[in-house]
Amino acid sequence: MDYADIREAIYDQLCTNVTGIHDSSSPPVCKVFWGWTAPADTEKPFIVLTITGTLPSLNTPLGMFIQIDVDVFGGEGNILDIDPVADEVISALHNQSFTTPTGKVIRPEFRRDTRVDSWSEEFRANVIHMRFMIPTDLWT
Repeated sequence: MDYADIREAIYDQLCTNVTGIHDSSSPPVCKVFWGWTAPADTEKPFIVLTITGTLPSLNTPLGMFIQIDVDVFGGEGNILDIDPVADEVISALHNQSFTTPTGKVIRPEFRRDTRVDSWSEEFRANVIHMRFMIPTDLWT
């Protein structure tokens, strides 16, 4: 499995389809970070993307799922401010087929029981956590 290929495809999908996660520079820079690389002073809202493991498929003994965690970080004032960003993340990824740089077509599935509110003391931020699964046996 080429994890870099998957990361790049998801990064591109989020940067293209989620509004409000670009900084104010010219040209704007997308504020999607790989796990643990976001600077503590990053302008909010922003997204942290991590691959959290692989799981065997429940449907076929040969398939695998890659777990992708997406965390939306927002200001400390009101978590309601980042609900629309989290909704856009789900719309951008859930059941959307898109092609990785090496030509694999992937289709992430949002796990609806994984949307969890939390708090990050490091970033002084409200966080909405979401998990997506990518069935690798369906790659074309």
